[in-house]
Amino acid sequence: MSLRSTADFAEDLAAGFCIFRDPLPEHATEITSLVADLYCISTALKSLEDLSCNRASRNNYPAIRLDLELVRTSLKYTLEDVYEFFGNTDTRKGPSREAHKRTWVELCSYFKEQSQDSLSTRLAIYKRFLNDLECIMKDKFPDTRLMSSIRNNLKGLLVRQDSRLAPRLGSLSLGSPATSTSSSSSSSSSSADPGSPASDRRPRTRRSYERARPAHASPQSPTSTSSATFSDIPPSAPDAPESPTASTSATSYSVNSSITSDHWAKRVFQGDHSTTPIPYVGESSKCLGEVKNGVKGWLHEEEFEEVVELGFGSETNLHVSFYVREEDHRARIVCKSRGSTRASEYFCLPLNLLEIVRVGSCLQICRRRRGGSELVLWANLKFHTIEKMVIFFGTFLALRSQDSGRPVERIRDYELEDEDEHFGGQIVDDDYLHALRVYRDNVSGAVRLQASVHKGEMKRMPVWTAFITEHIGTRGWIRRTESKVVVLRELRRTIFTFPDYNPPMTPKGEHILRFTNRSDAQGFMDTMVELADL
Repeated sequence: MSLRSTADFAEDLAAGFCIFRDPLPEHATEITSLVADLYCISTALKSLEDLSCNRASRNNYPAIRLDLELVRTSLKYTLEDVYEFFGNTDTRKGPSREAHKRTWVELCSYFKEQSQDSLSTRLAIYKRFLNDLECIMKDKFPDTRLMSSIRNNLKGLLVRQDSRLAPRLGSLSLGSPATSTSSSSSSSSSSADPGSPASDRRPRTRRSYERARPAHASPQSPTSTSSATFSDIPPSAPDAPESPTASTSATSYSVNSSITSDHWAKRVFQGDHSTTPIPYVGESSKCLGEVKNGVKGWLHEEEFEEVVELGFGSETNLHVSFYVREEDHRARIVCKSRGSTRASEYFCLPLNLLEIVRVGSCLQICRRRRGGSELVLWANLKFHTIEKMVIFFGTFLALRSQDSGRPVERIRDYELEDEDEHFGGQIVDDDYLHALRVYRDNVSGAVRLQASVHKGEMKRMPVWTAFITEHIGTRGWIRRTESKVVVLRELRRTIFTFPDYNPPMTPKGEHILRFTNRSDAQGFMDTMVELADL
């Protein structure tokens, strides 16, 4: 997400706080201070984005990149928390003052309990740190000792924010789709009382509508660490060269027949996809890792099966495969490169060691170093169309998230550069709570929906995406059938999850989006109108 999008989100919440001043005059001063801080944060974010693009100052950006990512990630958590509390207010019964009073008290209690500081103090910390980063971009020199203290404070806060495993859903009215029949406890938890107290929104055990990683078949396999051991990485032993795959198209796909023949990753690249071109700029496709020519035999011995292979053009003859082990869903990426005068070379790493970054028309797969604070380029993959780039991106994130052997505890690379988020809300989707977002690509103009896991151990994992550029503005494509329900006549979803997921549809085959509150449903409809006018 761009800094400007986060800035706009902060301004939206500032406007939301303004509504609390009239019903709560006794808190008007504190509320006004929150509004002012949110606007200051928004201004700082926009200024930093402008400075990062300015020729005179952009060379200073590497010096603040990690700190900026730290503060933005924590800020985003905080803004999403505030947004959830706002969404609860309009579902409560009673006069406006009582409803706003309850929300205000619960909101203040929640932030005080999470970090021992008030929301006002937290926003002041964000504001000060962003201002210091802005000074660095302008070749000024802030107080480094104070910056170090704030940095440590934010790191500790982010650890607490990351560790939340259960959603604070006391105010959601989930309706019938979220009703579980597996047990009495699951049923009761999925019909939450809109007036439940703040304690109901504290972290606790996972609810039935929260996605969990697939079951781990081998009790001996480790589950608690996000780093790989030596045995996770194949040896660099020589192997007999194999015949190159015949594909020479820009990006082609093939699948193998195996015990994982029903794996979802075999389906996402099949069939025709819309082809919205993106400027073909950047480095060519290549892998820069350590050659591991014995990888094919090693993967077979470790019971990994190839689920998909992608070819990246005849000019480089690079092929990329994803491998999955059935027992614990461990995931590997393998690059195969073959020149005209040499044998094939293989490169292989576990997905949980890697992050993915978009640069122009390329996805750069980077290896983590120094606890994730440094990224080193491992492979560069070039794409002709935004659709194929997005599908690869979603597949990479989903396979890595579903790895139950050594889970990645925090997804940092969940959004593509050059895509702006125009809408975010919550939907109940096949008995699961998902975050639905609308993205528009600034380069190609393509618009897509994405549903992701909203809370829990797989938070931010993409569940499905669907490009809707051609449908926006089409007569009869979208309609609102109930206060919280939107129906789409056509929608081609690419699904990144297990066979038990069934998107809700009407008897006529239309696609149902069941939002958790009326304001999100209306916001989605308004966003579609705004995007149609672009």
